Amino acid sequence: MTMHRTTRIKITELNPHLMCVLCGGYFIDATTIVECLHSFCKLCIVRYLETSKYCPICDVQVHKTKPLLNIRSDKTLQDIVYKLVPGLFKNEMKRRRDFYAEHPSVDAGSGSNEDRGEVADEDKRIITDDEIISLSIEFFDQNKHERGITEDEGNTKESVKRYLQCPAAMTVMHLRKFLRSKMDIPCTYQVEVMYEDEPLKDYYTLMDIAYIYTWRRNGPLPLKYSVRPGCKKLKLSGPRESLSGAGQQELESDSGSDKASSPAGGGPSTSSTHSSAGAAGAPAAAPAQAAHPGFAHAAAANGLTCSTASTALTRQQQQQQPPPPAASKASKAAVNGSTPLG
Repeated sequence: MTMHRTTRIKITELNPHLMCVLCGGYFIDATTIVECLHSFCKLCIVRYLETSKYCPICDVQVHKTKPLLNIRSDKTLQDIVYKLVPGLFKNEMKRRRDFYAEHPSVDAGSGSNEDRGEVADEDKRIITDDEIISLSIEFFDQNKHERGITEDEGNTKESVKRYLQCPAAMTVMHLRKFLRSKMDIPCTYQVEVMYEDEPLKDYYTLMDIAYIYTWRRNGPLPLKYSVRPGCKKLKLSGPRESLSGAGQQELESDSGSDKASSPAGGGPSTSSTHSSAGAAGAPAAAPAQAAHPGFAHAAAANGLTCSTASTALTRQQQQQQPPPPAASKASKAAVNGSTPLG
């Protein structure tokens, strides 16, 4: 699975697509030539086509006789420019109001409110970074959503809406931290902010959310949040299981080596005689002859149970108990390599 990496770009990198080549400024009343789809400011391209019938960029003929018939106002491009360039819309509206205030003789009655500069940011749905946005936040119940219960049916005391006023530049990550702090949510749980039922990225600002989901300013920006267990605990279960599995394999390997190294089939005498002889005749060499004298320490190091370690200790203590005198003499003779007499 490939992870999508998000990169933030500067507005200067988009300038070639947002600026007019005729005046060198950002598009104002963006206008596009129908033939080649190159865009310019309306005032700039109208003045240019008074003396030329070709596109300023690609030299395509706009029209044989009346080039103004093949240009169109591009509202979508102009909205993008106003939203991407901070303060451009507000400054342009102020310029227009100042112009008509200084030239009262100019007839602006035939123009729109935007032409006269009488459109506010709220009416144009232009949001600035320092603007305060009202939002509502409530708990998102996944079970109710899957059952199809509406908000009116599921209106309980637990799902209470909270209303906040935050700067438009605040990110979803800041909102998550605020919710974790106010709701006393433990670090073992994850907080997720959503619009309707769609999770939001941490780097989204409130301004981004308002633009992406076309918030109409007809009420607070409706957001939701959900709380779910984190993934850190699930990751720890794997190593524990592998450790226990390794411990069991170590136990089986230890028991197998115990059987392989036991002197049961090594000499002519019985296993009990040899084991007890080794323990009584040579107490200093007893750890070397014992099956696994350090088995308890190894078991504890490998994470085995205490019962297994205690069983090994009991077996070691039984091996170290002194045998009867007759068995001791026989073991000494067997160690020296001589045959016991009568």
